[in-house]
Amino acid sequence: MPEPTQQQHFASAASRHFLDGDYLRKGSRLPSADHLYGFAAECAVKSLLLYFTEVQMEPLEGEEKPSAKPRARHPEDAERIIEFGHVNELVREIKLFASGRSGAPLHALLDSDLRAFRRWSVAHRYRDGGWLQADVVDKRREAAHRILALHETAMIRKRLP
Repeated sequence: MPEPTQQQHFASAASRHFLDGDYLRKGSRLPSADHLYGFAAECAVKSLLLYFTEVQMEPLEGEEKPSAKPRARHPEDAERIIEFGHVNELVREIKLFASGRSGAPLHALLDSDLRAFRRWSVAHRYRDGGWLQADVVDKRREAAHRILALHETAMIRKRLP
């Protein structure tokens, strides 16, 4: 059996994080659930980027090792590299990338759902989480759910809707 691609790893991780987030949400573990919904959305978006755009993780010219993050050359400045980080950064990064021909459709599909994660931060895992409201977690869960549904539809149809 062939080794899964990074795109497939991201897709699998997206589903796992989302289901684990639901498990924790049912147990009123909102900060951890929120964190996993962010990772679920992030992984699904990275899978979409790798599948439907020129984003890659392969070594660039002059490099020996693959990148730890999906990345692409800036559409207007080939010397500049855009790295796609955590979900709260993806809004800005995809918008920047969207000026290129393959990024625009993805930006249009994801922009409003990714905005739910603007104030999400990977650093929140080090905080007590007492500030987090259930309605915020619910909004992020729904946004992550829509992103995962978009991913599933795109994988079935082999194209973006």
